[in-house]
Amino acid sequence: MARVRCANEDLELQQLLEQNLDLLPGDQISPEDPRRWLCIQREMPVPDPSGGGDRWSVDFLLVDQDAVPTFVECKRYADTRSRREVVGQMIEYAANGHHYWSAGLLQSLAEKTAATSTLADAVSKLSPSDREEPDAFFERVEQNLRSGRLRLVFFMEETPYELRSAVEFLNGQMELTEVLLVEAQQFTDGTVRVVVPRLFGYTEQARMVKRSVSVGASGPRRRWDEEAYFDHARAQLPEEHLRALREFYDGVVNLGFEIGWGSGKDNGSINVKDPTLAQKSLLTVYSNGLLETHMGWLDLSEGERLVGARLQQALEPILGERVTNSSLKHIQFPINEWSSKVGKLLAALGQVRGAAAGPGP
Repeated sequence: MARVRCANEDLELQQLLEQNLDLLPGDQISPEDPRRWLCIQREMPVPDPSGGGDRWSVDFLLVDQDAVPTFVECKRYADTRSRREVVGQMIEYAANGHHYWSAGLLQSLAEKTAATSTLADAVSKLSPSDREEPDAFFERVEQNLRSGRLRLVFFMEETPYELRSAVEFLNGQMELTEVLLVEAQQFTDGTVRVVVPRLFGYTEQARMVKRSVSVGASGPRRRWDEEAYFDHARAQLPEEHLRALREFYDGVVNLGFEIGWGSGKDNGSINVKDPTLAQKSLLTVYSNGLLETHMGWLDLSEGERLVGARLQQALEPILGERVTNSSLKHIQFPINEWSSKVGKLLAALGQVRGAAAGPGP
């Protein structure tokens, strides 16, 4: 088969990758745990923090099964920017994207991109043995984005030596961020085109540094359910607080709310959800007794903002003025502040749900 070069970057690189994300060789990036990909958006706008408007766009924003944001920039060999400028361009994307990309925005964009399937199914395919709710998964995406745990990938038909050298150097120096080159050489016999992806920039030394940082920073996720959650709570809470936790759980179930189980490595979590009110959970209660409100992320639509306002109004008389602190997305309350008020909390949740349903016929 004869080697062919790309004439149309959009068709022969970007569309090709969009339809075949596995051209990013996950098995070469992580042989022990091959990377799997979920596309958040193609042509992802990158804001300029000085003005707030969209200044750039990265060809693809993906995530893998560990919720690591992956920036992908496609370039033809004939594009002379593939030599140096593209490196600075990608670093600008990584440095500025996190200023405006929230978990809610990323989740909303990924849901639109998924289109033919539900986002929950798309997320579950990343880790079939460790099903995770989309809101918890995208909170991890946001956390990784803020901490700089990223992956920068240059997807090219051929990689010039000087770019390979620069990427290998950067990858060896950056502990949290991976910088990789994928060379996607293309061949044809006149009727069939074959693409052969090959990874550059990941030396074994760099792999060992990032592996030790990754394991130390994040650790393994856990799968929680009702039994595991209450066993964990029983081991660290006094009996009166354990009863309050059980009363709260049974109450939200009886009210008809859905329960989403978190995947935290240290504490389990009950995520109180109602898809008719909001895409994300309204409240979270951890197995250590901490209650967390989420009014700050109920912002994906006018309807969600109304639900958030009603929830805030209903909870303020119970939890105090701190619940209205709009500068924080998530406000936490130790169990000793709410364990004696479970009945009022359940009444407030029922009130919010009833207000959204409206008057009966």
